[in-house]
Amino acid sequence: MAWPTTAAAQQEAPIADRSAASSVRPPQRCERILWCGDRDQGPALAKRFGYTGVQLGRGGDPAPLRELGLGFYLDQPIGKGLLELRDEAWRPIAAAYEATRDAAALIRPTCFAEPGAVASAAAAAADEVRRVAGPGLSFVALADEASATRHNNPLDTCRCAHCLAAFRAHVEQRLSTLDAVNAALGTQFEALDRVVPLTTDQIRRRELGDRNLPADLRAFGLWLEFVDEQFAAAVHTIAARAAAAAPSVPVGLTGLQPPSAFGGHDYSLLVPALTLAEPYEIGGAVALARSLLPAAAHRAVTLFPTEASALGGARLGDLVRAQLAAAACDGVAAVVVWNDATIAANGAPTPFGRAVASAFESVGPALDALAGATVESSSVWLLESQPSVRAWWMLDSANDGLTWVRRLSSYERAHSTSQAARRGWLSLLQDLGLEPRFVGERDLPERLLRERPRCVVLPATIALSDRTAQVLEVYVQNGGHLLADHSAGLYDATLLRRIAIAMPDCDFLLVGDDSAGVAAALHGLAHVEFTGEVGYGELPS
Repeated sequence: MAWPTTAAAQQEAPIADRSAASSVRPPQRCERILWCGDRDQGPALAKRFGYTGVQLGRGGDPAPLRELGLGFYLDQPIGKGLLELRDEAWRPIAAAYEATRDAAALIRPTCFAEPGAVASAAAAAADEVRRVAGPGLSFVALADEASATRHNNPLDTCRCAHCLAAFRAHVEQRLSTLDAVNAALGTQFEALDRVVPLTTDQIRRRELGDRNLPADLRAFGLWLEFVDEQFAAAVHTIAARAAAAAPSVPVGLTGLQPPSAFGGHDYSLLVPALTLAEPYEIGGAVALARSLLPAAAHRAVTLFPTEASALGGARLGDLVRAQLAAAACDGVAAVVVWNDATIAANGAPTPFGRAVASAFESVGPALDALAGATVESSSVWLLESQPSVRAWWMLDSANDGLTWVRRLSSYERAHSTSQAARRGWLSLLQDLGLEPRFVGERDLPERLLRERPRCVVLPATIALSDRTAQVLEVYVQNGGHLLADHSAGLYDATLLRRIAIAMPDCDFLLVGDDSAGVAAALHGLAHVEFTGEVGYGELPS
């Protein structure tokens, strides 16, 4: 049996189609939502404490909420198991592979390529949306912390027969011939129907064997590109069916992880078709999502008590008020407070609960007035490159050995070069009074033909396609200004290391900490001479 290719799945539900957002109703206020662990008593607590809504899980009855005068969002209408794996389903796979290094263990419990799995989930989502549609429904969150793995943790799932067939179709579509496939993978398969992806372990043994930068990471890139497209196609297929069931209601994902090598979070592929997103403020993900979402999409933020737990009195109130003020400035349509157990104990408000109530009272008018507002961007573009995210993961993990499978998303938050570069450039530019806009590399060439930004920035863009490099060269020749930090264009978009770096002339090449030079380049846009040296070719010791 021939399984549909990723491209065919995309044709069923176009992953970059923004038209669905045009019918989404604009927010009339910023919803104050209390996530309730106690489904019986939580809604009454939310009403008592002045919240406007709660979450409604799959199969829940919206009637009691409507009787209380509460709104709600539909939370995980397909449950867990497809877009999000529970820890008890994920942990045995990771443990088995870590112990044996046998690719036979890399089978996802519910696979996106399994015949009918995504279609069934899409139908179930549509049924749930239709069941609860009507007054009070503010948005639909298909999944929370969705991932092709779990929390974007690194592992080469899924290697079931369905995924292997789909991967073969993917590489055949990309590369056409068996010779080209073998060249990209570094293999000698005798037929296309015998091709299997290399594991990350195999690629690491081949490419990280000495102190030179990896020469050929194409096998790594091809597999992760396949996972990203497979995950995005599944999300978009389910989202499209859910949106059709309630056309004016935003549909998307909460708990969005930042872009990473594993897990399917290629934002330029995943985000543009969503009409609801709640990204975590990690690695610049909030600003990135804001740039890539359709203009009419709703954005939400979750307010956690963890950062505030060590504070008390006025300091706690100041922190929560500042968090809500920042959310208002971002134009969010909903604030989700996590959770009912953190705001009250034995019916009495906790210090955190009092701080939230006070902050809503003081910042609430601004939250409502600015709900759905868009942040006005400066004419500065930050290039978002998913191949660079993949390459930096490999380089960042070079010294991890076999423990790379424990390089969890929580660890990446503080040790990811791509996240640090995105976050650092955002902070630097915002400190200079600029609000940059992210542009995905697949969109950049076409957009540069229509628009002329004041400046384009390449944040740790270690991988750059030939086409993008050529377009940027023309942009610079025509008077555009280009800034880069380091390692730009060492690899092409397939992650093959270049002999000569494809790097257009820059106004400023940043090495080390030279924010003054960047400030001069951005404010005056005068040519800044670069006189330092950059060493390429060795991994860090």
